[in-house]
Amino acid sequence: MPAAGAVILATLFLLAGCGGSGAQEVPTAGVTASPSPAVRTPTPAASPTPPPAGFDYTVGEGDTVSALAERFHVTIDQIVAANALQDPASIIVGQVLHIEGSDFVPTPPPTPTPSPQNLAGAGFIYPIAGACLPSTDYQMPNAPREYRRGVHEGVDFYTDFACAQAPAGTPALAAKAGRVIRADHDYVGLTQAELADLLTRSQSQGYTDAEALNRFRGRQVWIDHGGGVVTRYCHLSAIPDDIQVGQAVEQGHVVGYVGDSGTPESVMAPGVEAHLHFELRVGSSYLGAGLPPDQVRALYEQVFSNP
Repeated sequence: MPAAGAVILATLFLLAGCGGSGAQEVPTAGVTASPSPAVRTPTPAASPTPPPAGFDYTVGEGDTVSALAERFHVTIDQIVAANALQDPASIIVGQVLHIEGSDFVPTPPPTPTPSPQNLAGAGFIYPIAGACLPSTDYQMPNAPREYRRGVHEGVDFYTDFACAQAPAGTPALAAKAGRVIRADHDYVGLTQAELADLLTRSQSQGYTDAEALNRFRGRQVWIDHGGGVVTRYCHLSAIPDDIQVGQAVEQGHVVGYVGDSGTPESVMAPGVEAHLHFELRVGSSYLGAGLPPDQVRALYEQVFSNP
């Protein structure tokens, strides 16, 4: 083959080899490959912010439209328009205004606490003539009694704390008609040894057990008024002879006399702790057990009211 033909054949062979399907093509200089188009995720349209919800406001003492506008972050014109006010200066106490477009969040009124049910009823009289409820909650039910690690279960009537004088010997009166179910005519007072034992036991237990509590009440009279309601008259110094178990008594009848029996002071300092401890029992507990002081006081105000 002539030399020129050989060169032509060699050139054709090389060109065929470079154009095979598995070969990587090298782009010609100066030619830029077009990139693949980017895939874009569409941005969702922003939801419009809803306008603030409106609310009603009851005009109070000293309120003005301008002050309310400032307080609720609205304009005077908004209040005027929302309420069709002819004269912004003419709003009155008790008037209800609608506040529209405010970002102010009104605080909902507190949920009222339901009043506890008075299971004892009403129509009782105070067991000390001329008395009222004590001026301090410490002498009302549920007050702590740290010396015996317990709580108070009744109402204490002391001189100068309950509207009346109640020194030793003051008559204790039946708060309501009923029948006597306990009268401690044979009461035996605490001794120093027994008191020490009761106090030590209560402190070690962390509470006052029923036996100890009974001794701490001292000389007692109990009257059953029916329906599970019983009144107890405690710390008595004496009991009239006519007060016997089974005896019917009328309201106001003398059932005992104020004293200090059962108190630690009856052993350590006789005479300084004279008062009447009065309990109103309903079923197996005392009226107001576990309730806060204001509710306890409200219950006993109902008890000592006319039916």
